[in-house]
This record gives sequence, C-alpha cells and structure tokens, in this order.
Amino acid sequence: MNASPYGQPVSNRPPTEWVAEVFARYEVSLVAYARGRLNGDVEEAKDVVQEAFVKLCQQRWPDIEAHVTAWLYRTCRNRAIDISRREGRMSSVHTGGTDVSEIRDQAARRPEDRASQDEQLLRMRNQMHQLPEQQQELLRLRLHDGLSYKQIAQVTGLTASNVGYLLHQAVTSLRLSMLAD
Repeated sequence: MNASPYGQPVSNRPPTEWVAEVFARYEVSLVAYARGRLNGDVEEAKDVVQEAFVKLCQQRWPDIEAHVTAWLYRTCRNRAIDISRREGRMSSVHTGGTDVSEIRDQAARRPEDRASQDEQLLRMRNQMHQLPEQQQELLRLRLHDGLSYKQIAQVTGLTASNVGYLLHQAVTSLRLSMLAD
C-alpha cells in the first residue's frame, strides 16, 4: 500500500495535519463565499464551512487532495443552496462584505487617483447587481476567490468553456453599462 506525503496509508482518511493546513488556507474565503450565498448570515456561513470540513475528513485520501479547492467550494455552495431553499432566501445575493467589487488596487498613489478609482468601483458594484445571479457568482469565484475556470466548473457543475463564456458575457455587460453611465 502506498503512503501519502504525511506517512498515512492512501486508503485512510485525510491526515489531521493536512486538514489543518487546508482549513487555515481556505476557512476565511469559504466563510465569505458561503456568507454571500446566505444573504450575509455569518453564523450560518460558519456552520456551512464547518460541515464541509467534517465531510472532508470523511473522504478517501488522497483522492480529494488534487481537487480540494473545488470540492470545498462545491460542498459549501450545495449546502448553502439547500439552506437558502429551506428558508426561502434565494431571492438575491448579499451585497455587502466580501463582494468582488470591493477589491481595490492599492497601487494608486495619488489621492485623486484613489478617489476616482473608488467612484468607479462603486459604479461597478451597482452595475454588478444588475447581472444575473449566476454571473455574479462566477465573477466572485474568479476575481475574489481566485479560482480557475476548471475549479469554477467543478464548483458550479458547468463546463470550463461555459464558465469562460459566461464570465466574458459578465465582463462585457459590465463594461457596456459602465460606458453608458
């Protein structure tokens, strides 16, 4: 039987050290992602992430290691969707907190550049909320969480080429709406 890098037999569950490393790496971004899916409910989002890590500990090692990022996001997404459906809160995505439009380029040196950039980000945030929910989610996964098209596809159940197409549509729509303002 082969051994993992942590000295565990490959048929065993993930080693505690590895789970702790993965938890430290992804907890904050997963809570933010789940929070967005749950209309800002931080406590519910923390519960979703905790449940995802409990499920992670039950997975076969090392099958999960190669795609742990996408697996965790998909598990959190599915649980958040279940909760939202149960509670009837699927109406819209939360607009505060870790919205992708809050990403700021800190390279702007002059105050007038920062003010202009803040104004553009506010306009973009307002325009983002006009996009379909699916496109908003894809933008958050790509820009805020840094997932690849392949990982986003694994999270959402779409194909990687469809993810690319939808992201292109979203960016094009944002660009056109920003020019129209």
